[in-house]
Order: sequence, then C-alpha cells, then structure tokens
Amino acid sequence: MSVELTPSAPSALPYVSWSSWGMAVVPAADWPLVFGSMQALKGHVQEYPGCQKLEAFVEPEGPDYRIHCYTTWDTPEQLEAFLGRGYTFERMLADVAGLEAEPPRMMEKIF
Repeated sequence: MSVELTPSAPSALPYVSWSSWGMAVVPAADWPLVFGSMQALKGHVQEYPGCQKLEAFVEPEGPDYRIHCYTTWDTPEQLEAFLGRGYTFERMLADVAGLEAEPPRMMEKIF
C-alpha cells in the first residue's frame, strides 16, 4: 500500500501532528479475539518511532461492534512509513479475524 500525505491546502503548522483513522464492524462472535488483539496492537504500535498514541473507540451496533481506531504521529513521514509497512489496525483485523476495515484516512491533528 502506497500512501502519500501531500496536503492540497496549507498545513495548520506549526501546531500539528499527523493521524490516521480506520473503522471496521466486528461481529459479536469475533469481539473477544479482536479485543485482545487490539490490546497487543496498541503496545506494539506505540513502540514505533514517532508514534504518540493509538486510541480505539467502540460503538455497539446491534449485536456487533463498530470500532474507530486512531494513531497519532510526530511527522507525516513516520505516518507514511507506518501505513506502508507497519502492522496497522487493518492488517491486524485481516490476520486475526479475516475482517476487512475501511481504508485508512490521514488527517492533521490540530488539538
């Protein structure tokens, strides 16, 4: 996967960090496995150079769970490297549960 973070508009610099967003719906039957895997993913991803944090938010959707996963980085280059080669939320879901997530979105985090 090749990702470029070339903003079409001027950046909000100097007070900005770089984030990614991913989302997936996890069936209730897969939730215990995915939840445990996400705990391990958080510890793993936060060891990457430049990663400030990985956060996940869950929204019940009937018997299933909609997960929103965000990562925040010091530089756009670090985020690009992570999305291109790192163990992302999307890759983890495919590996542990055979689930497909929305393609990641890149954003500038201004506060």
